[in-house]
Amino acid sequence: MTVVNATFAIERVLHASPARVFAAYATLEAKRQWFKAPSDIETLDRDFDFRVGGKERFHARWPSGMVTDFQATYHDIVENERIILVYDMFRDGEKLSVSLLTLELRPEGDKTRLIHTEQGSYLVGGREAVVSREHGTTWHIENLMALLEGREQKAFA
Repeated sequence: MTVVNATFAIERVLHASPARVFAAYATLEAKRQWFKAPSDIETLDRDFDFRVGGKERFHARWPSGMVTDFQATYHDIVENERIILVYDMFRDGEKLSVSLLTLELRPEGDKTRLIHTEQGSYLVGGREAVVSREHGTTWHIENLMALLEGREQKAFA
């Protein structure tokens, strides 16, 4: 199959300071509240080393038996401003994609403009994989917004 290269950006204004938004990314305890699977899963491995050169992994088995594996390396972190990481995504041991993720946090009064940009090489699934990734990423960001704004998170649809 042909590699599909694609970029998408998700931009939201959050009713929280850049420091509160950044904090939601900076510890495993905070991140697991919104960066999670959309259904009950068995977590096989969940590592988190939030520093430049640090690694993050979210390895899980789904009720269907499918195993997914998110493996990231942090390349740039500027507190309350930006996070840049590269991640590989696997399903059942097959590499699906390699992505560069840039997260920007821009203050707007007492709010934060979050700009999540992903540049990916999708090795499996073609354009449909890009659409699916953007949909899932949007769901994660909506979970983050709900958490920071004291609202209930929505089910994955």
